[in-house]
Amino acid sequence: MARKRSAAHTKAQKAGRERDRNVCQICGSRDQVEGHHIIDHQFSGVALTDNIIALCRKHHNDVHNGKIDILKI
Repeated sequence: MARKRSAAHTKAQKAGRERDRNVCQICGSRDQVEGHHIIDHQFSGVALTDNIIALCRKHHNDVHNGKIDILKI
């Protein structure tokens, strides 16, 4: 079941993707771009634009699977 997102979270996600021009910040792709929390919710990552980076779905999954350390790019 998908988590219910707050309005602030949705707004930050959209603003972060727009700031990054809906371009994956790893590969430059414009396909299936998603917002990723640089510091995750579970580690007090807040829903602010500065905590969001635009990533394509592949790289977003790679980050969550531990293949890419987002803090090193």
